[in-house]
Amino acid sequence: MEEVGRFVNRSNDIIEKVFGSIDVARNTLINRVREIAEIPSPTFQETERSGHLMEAFPGAGLVDVKRLPKGSVIGFTGSEHDRNTLLLAAHIDNVFPIGTDLTTRIEASTLFGPGTGDNAANVAAIVTLAETLKANRVDLGRNVAFCGTVCEEGSGNLAGMGEVLDHLGDRLTTVIAVDGRTPLLMHRSQAIRRYRVEASGPGGHSWDGFGTPSAVHEMARVVAALTALEVPAEPRTTFNAGTIHGGKSVNAIAQECVVDIDLRSLETGCLERLERELLDIVKRIPAKGIRFNSTMAGERPAAEEPPESPLVRTALAAAGHLGFQAELTASSTDAALSLSRGIPSISLGTYRGSGVHTIEEQVDLDSLTMGLKWLALTVMVLAA
Repeated sequence: MEEVGRFVNRSNDIIEKVFGSIDVARNTLINRVREIAEIPSPTFQETERSGHLMEAFPGAGLVDVKRLPKGSVIGFTGSEHDRNTLLLAAHIDNVFPIGTDLTTRIEASTLFGPGTGDNAANVAAIVTLAETLKANRVDLGRNVAFCGTVCEEGSGNLAGMGEVLDHLGDRLTTVIAVDGRTPLLMHRSQAIRRYRVEASGPGGHSWDGFGTPSAVHEMARVVAALTALEVPAEPRTTFNAGTIHGGKSVNAIAQECVVDIDLRSLETGCLERLERELLDIVKRIPAKGIRFNSTMAGERPAAEEPPESPLVRTALAAAGHLGFQAELTASSTDAALSLSRGIPSISLGTYRGSGVHTIEEQVDLDSLTMGLKWLALTVMVLAA
């Protein structure tokens, strides 16, 4: 806390210049959010959006800009070879399949559109921050890497972040995942395991074959049994059958059905118990003639940056300087992977909004400059 105060006292002039530039850039920032949000970018199909950053990063003053093999784009204020690097990672993928109408619209002071908040607002924030630091000739005193990562959502399993961590190696000493919403400050990652459960059977005609077991019917029984489970409120533990599909026709007994299931907990032990219960359901529920196969489709580790750590305290104090109280929380972001590797890491978001992962997602436009100031002050203190 004191470190932020000392930085503000000795660097007030440059802070005021940076904050003033952010205020001036409000409309540019809003337009950038809209532009990024309207570029299709489902997980594993982020090429067009990564191409956008390949053009935006050099224009924002970053050097050694490159696209890594999986598609993440990275650039630096110093050099990619500099040690003691601080990484800002904003994922560029979203959950909306190709063909989704991504058109954005503004009503009063609210921006509507799929993916406007998660994560277009945060991607726009890191580009605008790089521009602002360049325009004000801010001498950070430490190398900062700006990165748009791929494969953060869903079955992407943080593959883009993993590639970035491997690329930077021991040059990387601090991570801020620019993800989520203001005033949330993620310092703890959820333990997650995801399963794909597949059912198959003989199938048949809905009339002539009535009584033949259906893959869809049996899968429905499995999902119903899962939803009947009691899970602890503390430590918070959750489950979700996110997608389900199968069968060929309304008058055909389904030969196949697939469901994707997400299991989460703040404690690994609780997650493992829930996992065992799911696998037991899959083993005992299905009727004779239906074969089930369960495959782990993804896993994310539980880890924590202690609330008393310098990184967390700096972000909390930066929020306090701006007049709001940040809220410590647990989530699943790119920072989960860096935390699990022992790298000091947090996540913070630069917007207020709602409707994440829905078509009617919305962003409070008046929150964007405050969120960016929070990120900017945190970065300047850490870099100094």
